[in-house]
Amino acid sequence: MSLLLEIPRTINDPIQFLFWSLDEIYPVAVGLIWGIWFDQLLLGMFLSWMAIRVYRRFRDRHPDGHLSHRLYWLGFYFVKARTLPNPYVRVFYPSRK
Repeated sequence: MSLLLEIPRTINDPIQFLFWSLDEIYPVAVGLIWGIWFDQLLLGMFLSWMAIRVYRRFRDRHPDGHLSHRLYWLGFYFVKARTLPNPYVRVFYPSRK
C-alpha cells in the first residue's frame, strides 16, 4: 500500500485573484475608489491599469524584497523588531571596550 502525497509547486507564489496577484489588486482598488469618488470611473480605471504596468515592470526587473529594502534605505521601515539600526547611519564603527 503506497500513499501518494501531492506536493504543491507554487508554495511561495503570491495569492492570485482572477489574473492579478494580490499586490497588483491594491492599485486597482485605489483607482476604482478614486474614480467612483470623483465621478471619473474611466480615468480611475486607466490610472489603475497604468500603475499595474509600471509596478509589474519594476517588480520583474528587480530581485524579491527590493522595494522593502529601498523603503528601509529611505527611512520608511515597517518592522516588528524591537531594535533596528537607523537607516540614516551609513557607517558603523566597532565599539571600544
